[in-house]
Amino acid sequence: MTPSAFYDSDAGEDLSCDAIVSSTYLEIKQRKKEEGRRRALEMAMAKQILFNSNGSTNSDKRGNRKSARHGARNQDRHKQFAQWILNKFPHILADCIDVNVDDDQNHMRDGVDDTTTKKSSQRMHVIDVAGGKGELSARLSLCHSLRVMMVDPRAADIESVYMNSVVPKLPKKWQHSIEEKLKHSPSFVRDELEKRFSQLVMPFSSPSYKGAHDVSPSFGGGPLDSSVESASLIIGLHADGATEAIVDAALIHRKPFVVVPCCVFPNLFRERYISIFDEASEVKRIPVRSHDQFCKYLLAKDPRFLMEILPFDGRNVAIWWDGK
Repeated sequence: MTPSAFYDSDAGEDLSCDAIVSSTYLEIKQRKKEEGRRRALEMAMAKQILFNSNGSTNSDKRGNRKSARHGARNQDRHKQFAQWILNKFPHILADCIDVNVDDDQNHMRDGVDDTTTKKSSQRMHVIDVAGGKGELSARLSLCHSLRVMMVDPRAADIESVYMNSVVPKLPKKWQHSIEEKLKHSPSFVRDELEKRFSQLVMPFSSPSYKGAHDVSPSFGGGPLDSSVESASLIIGLHADGATEAIVDAALIHRKPFVVVPCCVFPNLFRERYISIFDEASEVKRIPVRSHDQFCKYLLAKDPRFLMEILPFDGRNVAIWWDGK
């Protein structure tokens, strides 16, 4: 064997060893990730059990302090809102439900009667605008098997939100069911999300005329336009600056929507005005500066719009339309 051949052989062995080491490292890393997910679920379930067993004792010690906290009162806000949505817009169960889902995976119906729902093969979805961390999207996509498109400039880790914020609040039988599924398939949650959830990492801006020959306003012909056109419902729970844009887009495309206004941003949106009667019973235009004025401003955009108080504390006024 020539010296060069000898060295070439050594190099091949070195490359083979490197490949084996790299493959082993990836396998170990993947096992650690799966073990971490399993332990996270166990810890979340243990924490919930501890909370349930000590809840009354802690409540006695703290008196009414917990119930006075805004966050504590709103901890089930997304669950209650999801239930309200499904009851108010039952058509989304036919338009957006995953046709391949097993009925056993619909593990939290929140009291919604969907026994007569027919599954549709249409590729429509619910748009969750400014969904933040993504708890509402997680509930709609993983608990109710709906196709969901979230639009938010910040990328959300829906899998983590589901495991840490949603699963611990589910009934015990469904927690155990999810735990068993994860034992058989550690990527179960991620696989389900890939089937039904997607996100546009971008802001939801108001539609406008982009060109001189545009017949109707649009979002610029990008993915947001096609997403809105394929929407069965557009949702904005405390969508802040995107709230009015949701209403405008729904009107243009004749899509059902619901917004729950929160922040008003009067200095950013100075063109908003409402008409009121002054002390002399004369009509007077005033700028929109308060939450109540903002709700009235949105409601006045179309006589078909409705306003309703939602079953949770905080900013809970919903402006909605069924698209008809």
